[in-house]
Amino acid sequence: MSQEPLTPGSQFTVKENKVMAIVLGILFLALFSYGLVDAVLRRFKDIDYQSYIFALAVIPALMCFRRARNNKVYIRINKKGIYHHERLVTGWEGFIKAWLTQDKPSILVLDNRDNFIMMVEYKTPGTKQGFRRKIALANNQDKAEEEVLEAVRYFSNLYKKENSLPVTNAGNQ
Repeated sequence: MSQEPLTPGSQFTVKENKVMAIVLGILFLALFSYGLVDAVLRRFKDIDYQSYIFALAVIPALMCFRRARNNKVYIRINKKGIYHHERLVTGWEGFIKAWLTQDKPSILVLDNRDNFIMMVEYKTPGTKQGFRRKIALANNQDKAEEEVLEAVRYFSNLYKKENSLPVTNAGNQ
């Protein structure tokens, strides 16, 4: 996936992966169609439970198509700071560091997904103590985890250069 290079006036946004949502929607729509065709061929008489289950696939199909139309921004990184769901997590003046890690999966649920999270460490004005915030990185986002961290590094270093602060590798722990 080609990405425009970051510039001081640009923004890095993370949204829903529209292609994946459309493909899933088409697959669920195909299951629904199979159930509907089966019911029509049986003239809606003596329909088995499989046709009903396939007919229910219209619900996740509609949900997938709705997600594909959604333009909601999950993460925005720009010259001002890091935003999560359009709420400022921290500005660059309070930013300490950010890194990627994996959240531990639940013991009760057999889960083989990657549970990547970006940890952001920052402090607020007037406090000596730092805070940490977990930002979940979804499996269905349109940007890779490494790209998100690289955007944090870019804008953090840009802030430091503009304010004559020492530039560091702010994304590693």
